[in-house]
Amino acid sequence: MLKLPQLLLSLTLLSACTGQTFGPRLAMTDTPGFQPLAPAKAHVSIQSAEPIQNELIVKYKAGFSTQSQRRHAQAVLLDNFQTADESTQLHRLNGQQSLDEALRFYETDPGVEFVMPNLQFEVQMTPADQDQSIFERIRQWFWRDHTAAVPELQPGARPAVQTDSSAPDPLRGQQWYLNQLQMAEVWQNYGVGQSGITVAVLDTGVDYDHPDLAGKVLKGPDYIDKNYDPKDLHGHGTHVAGVISAQLSNQEGISGMAPQVQILAIRVLDARGSGSLFNIAKGIAYAANQGAQVINLSLGSPPGGSIMRTMANFLASYTEKKGALIIAAAGNSAGAIGYPAAASRFMAVGAVNEQKYLATFSNRGPELDVVAPGVNILSTYPTYEVTTNALGLSQNYASLNGTSMATPMVSALAAMLWSQNPYLTPAEVRERIENTATDLGPIGRDDMFGQGLIHPLRALQDTDGD
Repeated sequence: MLKLPQLLLSLTLLSACTGQTFGPRLAMTDTPGFQPLAPAKAHVSIQSAEPIQNELIVKYKAGFSTQSQRRHAQAVLLDNFQTADESTQLHRLNGQQSLDEALRFYETDPGVEFVMPNLQFEVQMTPADQDQSIFERIRQWFWRDHTAAVPELQPGARPAVQTDSSAPDPLRGQQWYLNQLQMAEVWQNYGVGQSGITVAVLDTGVDYDHPDLAGKVLKGPDYIDKNYDPKDLHGHGTHVAGVISAQLSNQEGISGMAPQVQILAIRVLDARGSGSLFNIAKGIAYAANQGAQVINLSLGSPPGGSIMRTMANFLASYTEKKGALIIAAAGNSAGAIGYPAAASRFMAVGAVNEQKYLATFSNRGPELDVVAPGVNILSTYPTYEVTTNALGLSQNYASLNGTSMATPMVSALAAMLWSQNPYLTPAEVRERIENTATDLGPIGRDDMFGQGLIHPLRALQDTDGD
């Protein structure tokens, strides 16, 4: 029997779904410094996962020999992807060996860099947004903003854009996070991003015909149905895409943070929000090969062991060489940060609410880089029926909670930075986002907020000096 205590054994769509879609939010308490009580919501969370029967992910070293391939001929090659001259393959065993035996067999081959089970994950709905204790509220009241406000910028030479929160996008007034992040000033002074910048969204797919996303979505592969029609049958991916790039001032719905950038939709999760580790890795490699500057992973797992660090470092090395930055959700279990966000070379994103308190569900730990708004986030939702409509989520637009919603805000900021200066490296983009964040909590970096709340205006102001 395979023992996997150190492997990640679950994958999460890191969001919590409200029963409300759009409209006035529930009234918040006016008591200074205290977290308002959260309405009851549902949290999309993986409770358990098992290895896919008889499937292994095998990463070969560069230039591995045909002898190595012949030794593994007893396994059927199901799928593979290339990273430079290296091959990562999905093998199905013929049933003559146990998974434990096969793992040991592959590990003895000098041509194999690493081998691990392919994992299957299942979503399960559980209650979320538990109220914080009074002690937690008081503690966070003393952990306040330690960074002075940025001086108001003088208008730049760019053409003026519509930034009135009441019109023409009718739901923009309900996007509180745009005000918190000063996006009207960002658009006015630094524009709305460039269409030559691409954010890959590895998720449940995207409703590419949504009127707020029309013309924004590049159709990547659908690794679930094995085609190039990454249609969203769940809703989560469409919501993530809208946060990044919903059209601005089109008199329709909401506004995205970087409304001119392109979305590369790659479907790695099915209508239940389930997917395999191999497909996620393959999607990351595809996005990097297609030239995406940013790879958004609003998905995750519990903390993993050394084998997961090996996989994450392999993917990070490849994407960095291709000039891409991976940004991942920290997780929604109010515990330790899982993979892929726990990988040191990925950006890990936590969530705060409108009062800049850490969201009750947001994971924390030394791997956390920054936080962004992640509570009651209004964004696009499929215009047709999807599985999560059964949760009370309507078509067109919906409000969700989670580090899944915070992550695309950081991805949008990264895209804006590359729009401002396409010659930045992934490390420089990450550094600018972290170094210009608003410090929350104890002075300096901490495990609750990382470097702090992202500050797009300050980050772009810093880039403007290059």
